[in-house]
Amino acid sequence: MSVEKAQKDKVVSAIYAHFEAGKNKDLTALEGFHADETIFSKFDEFPPYSKQDLKQAILFEQAAFANMSDYQYKLHDLKVDFVYPVAVATFYLEYSAVFVNNYSFEGRQIKSKSRVTMVFAKREDDWKIIHEHFSTFSDWPTHHQHQNVGP
Repeated sequence: MSVEKAQKDKVVSAIYAHFEAGKNKDLTALEGFHADETIFSKFDEFPPYSKQDLKQAILFEQAAFANMSDYQYKLHDLKVDFVYPVAVATFYLEYSAVFVNNYSFEGRQIKSKSRVTMVFAKREDDWKIIHEHFSTFSDWPTHHQHQNVGP
């Protein structure tokens, strides 16, 4: 196995582990996928739409995953490019969940299709997220095939 293939596999594994931590409500693990707060940033598809630092991003991620049940996701067209020491992953994220309002004991089905860019930096032997950008779009591309990518 080539060195680049091995590094690509590590980045792909980190992406899936991040989403699996949310799906499994392992909320304390979410922070461990990110680089330190001095270089991390995020733009999300949900408010606030301003640039988030690490503390804000983790707070919003944990709150979102804590209030979702039956979270299911698929990644499509996952591509990882290297500009050492950085890896840029781009993909489509399709997900659904039930958003639960614990105060009213109500749930609301949500579905989303997003374009995602995750930028990773190599830290010792691990790849850590240094930037995330999620953007929702309603016109899910149907003019070409999407490849489902799994762990």
